[in-house]
Amino acid sequence: MTGIQDTTAAGYSGNSAAKRVDNTLGKDAFLKMLIAQLQNQDPLNPMDGTAFVAQLAQFSSLEQLSNLNETMSAMPVYLNQFSNAQMANLIGNEAMAKGDALTVSGSVTKISYRLPADIQSGTVKVYNASGMLVDSINIGSQKTGLQSVMWNSTSQSPGNYTFEVNAFDSRGQAVNPEKMISGTISGVSFKNSIPYLTINGAEVAFSNVVSITKTDS
Repeated sequence: MTGIQDTTAAGYSGNSAAKRVDNTLGKDAFLKMLIAQLQNQDPLNPMDGTAFVAQLAQFSSLEQLSNLNETMSAMPVYLNQFSNAQMANLIGNEAMAKGDALTVSGSVTKISYRLPADIQSGTVKVYNASGMLVDSINIGSQKTGLQSVMWNSTSQSPGNYTFEVNAFDSRGQAVNPEKMISGTISGVSFKNSIPYLTINGAEVAFSNVVSITKTDS
C-alpha cells in the first residue's frame, strides 16, 4: 500500500509541475471576466453602479500599465540606437584610453602611461608587430599620475607597435604603471553591440576610454 501511495504522490507531483501555468491576469482576461459578469448578473439584483465604475477604472489602469510596460520594454533598444548614432560625433576628437598599442607614422612617437606612485627609475620597451624588441628607453624620476616619453622612432618603419613599462620606486620596489594610448579618433565600429573607437589605427573598446577632448573645428 505504501508503494502505491508513493507512486501516486510522485505522479501527482510530476503532473502538477508539468501543468504549471501562468496565473497573471492580463487585460484581455479581465475584460472577458467583466463582460461575463454583466451577462450573468441577476436581473432582479443588478450590479451596483459604483461597483461597475470601480471595475471599469481597474480595467483602465490595467490598460495603461500594459501600454506603459510595452513602451518601457522598447526603451533599451531606442537608447542603444541613439547612443550608437551619437558615437559618430566623437570622430576627430582626441582620446586617451587604456592599452599598449602604438602607431608609428613619423620621427617622434608619444608613449603615455599612468603611474600609481612616484618612481625613481624605469624602462619603456617597444616591440614591433612580430613581438621583437626594437628599442628600450630609460626613464628617470617621475611623479604619480599621467606621464609620457617621446620616443625617437626615426629608424622604425611606419606601422603598429606595442610597448611595456617597467618602473621602480625609491626603495627599489616594482611599480605597475597603467599603459595608455592617445591620439585622434578616426573611426567608430560595433562588435556584438559593443562600441569600439579607432585611435591611432588601433581599435579600443569604449569601456577602456579614459578621456575624450573635443578638438577645435
